[in-house]
This record gives sequence, structure tokens and C-alpha cells, in this order.
Amino acid sequence: MRGASAQQDAGTGPALARAAATLRPAMLPPGLDQVAGADLHVGRRIREARVQRGLSLAELAAGLGVSTAQARKYEAGRNAIPATRLPALAACLGVDLGWFFEGLHTEQRVGPYRPLLPTRPRMLLDLVRASDALPDAGLAALCAAARAFAGDAQG
Repeated sequence: MRGASAQQDAGTGPALARAAATLRPAMLPPGLDQVAGADLHVGRRIREARVQRGLSLAELAAGLGVSTAQARKYEAGRNAIPATRLPALAACLGVDLGWFFEGLHTEQRVGPYRPLLPTRPRMLLDLVRASDALPDAGLAALCAAARAFAGDAQG
């Protein structure tokens, strides 16, 4: 009986979604390409918010109570995120539930994926992380240089 059940499950649910990830869009059953596209979109939005907040993948996984590998699959859109996990995910990332779906139907899927991360917050995050390793004199010099550059930009 187990074999019959496995064959029956192979045509629906997660098994079909996994198979869909390996197929070209023209080969997908009607509507399944939209489901896979939604999973990919939500995964990209998760990564976007995680990086903006400076969270590691392991920190996100711990906040959700899943493995790092599972969190990576969510971000890649390879595994659909259960609806029951979305509220915890939104709280962990500091976003509203609807934020994950913003732009879902307006997103263009031509060419390689380009994250929608603003450059400035990401650069500031990198600067803060790098400054942790600086000695006090180096941090003071960096601050003085930043003030000088800011003065040049304003003047």
C-alpha cells in the first residue's frame, strides 16, 4: 500500500513542485509555474530583508526553528515556506506579512536576478562590520576621513 501512496503523492504537492523546479516553464502543468515563481519571489524577498538587517542565514534559521539548509532552500525558492511559518518569519525580519508578496505579479523575470537591496544600507553595514576590527586610532582616522568627505560633498 505504501508504494501506491507514494505513486499517488508523486503527482501532487511538494513532489510536483520539486519536479517543476527542474522543468522548463513550457513543460509545467498550467498554474504550477506561477506557484514556483511565487516561491522564488518570496525567497528573494526573505534574502533581501535578511541581508538588510545584517542577519546571517544561521541566525534566520534559528529564529524560525529550522536548519540552515532549510532556510537556504526557502531563500532559493526550492522549498515553499509553510503559511504557518510566515508570521514568525515576518517578525524575525521586522516586516509585515504582505511585504513578502509585494511586486509578485509585477516582477519581470527577464535576465539574471538582481536583488533590490539599496546599495547605501548594505555598504554601511559592511563598513560597520569592518570597523569592528579597527584599533581606536584607525577608527578615529576613518571617522575623520568620513567627515572630510561629507564636508566636500556638501560644499
